[in-house]
Amino acid sequence: MQRIIFLVGILGLVGVLISCSGPAEMTQQQDEFQEKETVSNYPSWYPQQEFVSEQSNLFAYAAAIDQDSAASVDKAKAWAVEELKSSISDKLEEIRSKALTEHGSGSELDEAKFLMALRKAKNAVEPLVQTGNTETKSVGGYESVRGFVEVSVPKDQLIERIGKRLGGHEKAWNAMKNSKAFSDF
Repeated sequence: MQRIIFLVGILGLVGVLISCSGPAEMTQQQDEFQEKETVSNYPSWYPQQEFVSEQSNLFAYAAAIDQDSAASVDKAKAWAVEELKSSISDKLEEIRSKALTEHGSGSELDEAKFLMALRKAKNAVEPLVQTGNTETKSVGGYESVRGFVEVSVPKDQLIERIGKRLGGHEKAWNAMKNSKAFSDF
């Protein structure tokens, strides 16, 4: 009797293991298909990262889906601009932190008023945004269109606008600009 119960238990356990492996394999196959499908549906100019810093420009990329081509591009542009602002804000904070280590507290890089002003510096981005590549592609199996957008800002103009926004914090801003870390901007 104990043998029968033991065998039924083993068979039940094997059944559970077999039933669980099927969906896992199916999910893995779906993920691989979606990854291939996604990569092949993106334009050749669209990079794998959403933010790219080059010699003279900063770029952001985004995609959005809508039923209308123009609306999908508009949504993608709005998201790309937000990505650009967010990435620039993050980059400025990273530079400030490294510059503080380099120059110390005398640089005023750790003062609360400067920190608040620096966080708002991302608002200098939007007036300088230029739209680059745009493209739309139909979403297979749906009545939707995916819009792709590239936006950029010129670094020199952005640095100048940020400097103007940080008026009253010249000592800290100059310490940031003169730091080794600023060359990564």
